[in-house]
Amino acid sequence: MAATPTVRSPDRRLFGIDRRTVGPALVVLGLALVMSFVLPSINSGTAYRDQVHTGDIAEIADGISLVPASGWDLASGALVGETRSPLGTTATTELVDGSVTFYVQAAPFDGTPSALLARINKINADLRHARERAAGTTDRYAVTTRQGVVGVAEDFVGVARQGSVVAFVFESREQSISSQGEGVEIVAAGPIEAITRRRDDIVAMIRSIRTAS
Repeated sequence: MAATPTVRSPDRRLFGIDRRTVGPALVVLGLALVMSFVLPSINSGTAYRDQVHTGDIAEIADGISLVPASGWDLASGALVGETRSPLGTTATTELVDGSVTFYVQAAPFDGTPSALLARINKINADLRHARERAAGTTDRYAVTTRQGVVGVAEDFVGVARQGSVVAFVFESREQSISSQGEGVEIVAAGPIEAITRRRDDIVAMIRSIRTAS
């Protein structure tokens, strides 16, 4: 879904910056930091208590859900029916199985899945350059949920870790032309052998993402 051009009024700009873009940009930067610094530090020795069972559904944002693979652990986020307070449009969910992590970030985004992935990659490239650490990536390819929503993905591989980054943009539930969509970024990462063993689970969880009817 292409971004809709809008006319910005002067009172929405601060020092020449459109204030409406500050929130989404900070969310994207936060995701990039998590991908680059937090995910690699997670190891299989960490104890998690919330094991996912068959039939559980994770609520990854307001009106957007995912079916976790049975046996994985919910490290952060909420299951449908167990949310203590209403979930907003910006939220994070993390599922863990041994040394493999499946991280989901949701936030308002006005653009296409390709644009979302490009923004994430630009920030990550800057961070990798600063740390003198590089990772090879594949060409982008289409990913489709069972509900028919099409996103884009690319795989990455380093010396000891590999994974995938997937971006979706779901239409806003509000009936307003100016409403932003909901960007969903998924990062599945882990040691090469561990990722290979859990590939089917990862694909199934990505395809299970859906919006409420």
